Amino acid sequence: MRVVFKGLALIALLLAIVLPLASSNPDGLEATMEKVGLEENPLYHAPLNYGSTWGQGVLMGLLGITLAFGVSYGLARLFRGA
Repeated sequence: MRVVFKGLALIALLLAIVLPLASSNPDGLEATMEKVGLEENPLYHAPLNYGSTWGQGVLMGLLGITLAFGVSYGLARLFRGA
């Protein structure tokens, strides 16, 4: 389990370093939608956003990593016992 926590700490460190380097330009789909004048009208609205500052982005990234790890770990434990 100690190796898992070291891995999560490494992911958190990499997230904090790489996050400021992310591009604020729209991706290909968003750029194409802007060019043809379409508006995004999603069926699903995410409950959280990425945050507008570096700290908020890191916090949301850590929350996402923690949730993904927790669900994956829980499912692995559930299926291991089955």
